Formats: sequence, structure tokens, C-alpha cells
Amino acid sequence: MPKRYCTSRAEWRLQPGKPAEPLSPHYRLDCDFGTGVITCWEEGGSEPIYVCESHAKQLGRPRKQVTDIRIITPQPDDGAISVKIEEQTEIEESPAPNQQASGAPEPAPAIPDVIEKVEVERAADRTEIQEVAAASEMVPSAPEAPRVIPEVKVVRTPDSPVRPPVRDRSYGNSAKAMVDEAIWNMATGNYQAYKAALEQGKPAAEAAQAAGGQLAVVHRKIGEYTLKLDAILSESKATINVGETIDKPLEQAVLETIGNVVMSDSEKDAAIQRLGTLQEWAKHGLSGDITPLEANRILLAIGDRVGWGGGVGVSEELKPVYRTLYGGLKTAIRNAVPEAQNLHERLTNLYAAKADLEIS
Repeated sequence: MPKRYCTSRAEWRLQPGKPAEPLSPHYRLDCDFGTGVITCWEEGGSEPIYVCESHAKQLGRPRKQVTDIRIITPQPDDGAISVKIEEQTEIEESPAPNQQASGAPEPAPAIPDVIEKVEVERAADRTEIQEVAAASEMVPSAPEAPRVIPEVKVVRTPDSPVRPPVRDRSYGNSAKAMVDEAIWNMATGNYQAYKAALEQGKPAAEAAQAAGGQLAVVHRKIGEYTLKLDAILSESKATINVGETIDKPLEQAVLETIGNVVMSDSEKDAAIQRLGTLQEWAKHGLSGDITPLEANRILLAIGDRVGWGGGVGVSEELKPVYRTLYGGLKTAIRNAVPEAQNLHERLTNLYAAKADLEIS
């Protein structure tokens, strides 16, 4: 893994077309500055990046994304020029001609130069408009004959797929996995072949090999890294306390539920019951101290349950609780076995990439 330029914790999320968002302390992400993710982002990538305070200021405001822009110019009418610019909604400006004392219309002012620059970039079979130059400021000049601006239309293709929801990177960064494993420029693989192989009862690893591309590499790397990580964790003599990593966060969630003035008593009872069921599932009957290997298996089970940040099958109410449990276990494992941190990060990033690739 290439050496990072910045070792600070990420405090801001930068995403094209959106304002910078501060990160909560529980995310515990490293600053992306100096990694391949920054390069992809600067070259027009749509994935968000996570940077520290100083590099957030250095990178400046995020780029503006425009989804649909049309510039339509009708023929001149009574000496006036009407320029209509559409950006999702249409805005029309058509100045009325000024009349002289004699009743004849005055010559229309000069039309300012319009910079027409549209860069169209394709990523994952979808067309995105990255940059559009705005019209220059109106500068008074001597009257001249009106000029006609040619019509320019940039329209999203009808068959463009809907962009999937943003994945919660607390559970891993799929973009980093593509860069770290040097597979970002490979074909994704034949998902239909993968799905058909699974329906035939073949193991996921074998089905992925039939699909080929990134899907095959990600499954193979997950198998290799799992064996290496399990060997390192099983050799550790350190222990992790179940009460601190599992019981304490869930007890805090129960207290917050009880103090919620918006919820009714019946809603509180139901929510507390769900938290108890989650606690029983996460602990698997364990108590006291567990090994880093056991803690990692609980962490992987949580990641699978939440779809590695996709939020599949998890209610909005429980998402923060799952995120807290996952973050606490991850921190405990890396503190107990520091030498496993790099391998553990690459493995969880691969799981996030696998979840992205397996979306039908």
C-alpha cells in the first residue's frame, strides 16, 4: 500500500455538487490526501473523498455538478434578444424594447460573449456533465445589430441508469479497494453469469470466477486476505472486553430511547426490545473477554447484515447503533493487534467493493 501523504484523521466529506460536510468522530477515517482516490476525484470522479481540516481548505469548494443544461435562443423579435437557460427548471429573460420619442424601437444593446464549454465524461455507463462555463458579465457597448446565438442542447441519455445511493464508508471504501488492488480499470465482470452460477448451487468464489473481471479478483483477494488476517489474529494473546465494545453502546442506546420525548411508551418498548434482540445476536452468548479473532467475526457479521454500508435490510432507527458497534469493534481489534491494521483495512474495503459489484 503506498505511503500516505497525510496521517491525520478525516474531518470533512467533499462531494461534487454538494457543500462540504463535517464528519462525526465515530467515523474514524484516515485523510484521503495523497492517495489514488484524490487523483480520481480531481479528474472528475463522482465518489466523495474524506480529508482533514487543512486539506479540506487546500482542495477548496467541491466542483459543481449539473444534471441537465440547455441553452435555447429564439429568433430576434422586434429588436430584442431572448436567451433562455435551463438548468433543471427554465428561467427566461426577455427585455422589452425601449421606445424613442418617435415611437421607433432603439437598437438593442450588444449581446455579451457567451463561453460555451461542455465537457462530457462517461463513468460506469452513465453520462455526467462536469463543467459548464457561465455567461460573461454584461458590459455596456455601442449599439450594434443583434447576433444570433446558435442553439446548444445537452440532454441526458434516456437509458442512463439511476445512480445507486451513497454507501456509508464507515464499513469500508470500495474506491480504495479498486486503487489498492490495481483493478479500477478492469471490466466489472458478468454479473448474470455470477448470479446463474449461484442459482445452480455453486459457491460464491466459484461463481465469481465464472463472472470474471473485478468480481473474480475481489472474491479471490477476500479469500487470500481472510486467511492471512485470521492467522495474525489467532496468534495474538490480547483480549477484547465484550461489555465495553457491545454491551455499553447498546445500553447507551436504550437510555437515549427512554429519554426520547417524541416517542410514545409503546414505541419505546418496541425499540428497546429490538435493541435487546440485537445485543443477543451480536454477543452470540459470549461474555467477559473475547479474542481478536472472535471480535473480527462479529464485525464481519455486522458488515454483512448492513450490506457493508448499503443499509439493506436495516431500519433507519438501528443504523446508528450498528455503526457504533462496528466502529467500536474495529478500533478494539486494531488496538489489540496493530500489525493487522493494514490488512484489516484492505479486507473491509474489498467487502465494500464486493457489495457494490453484486448489486443486480
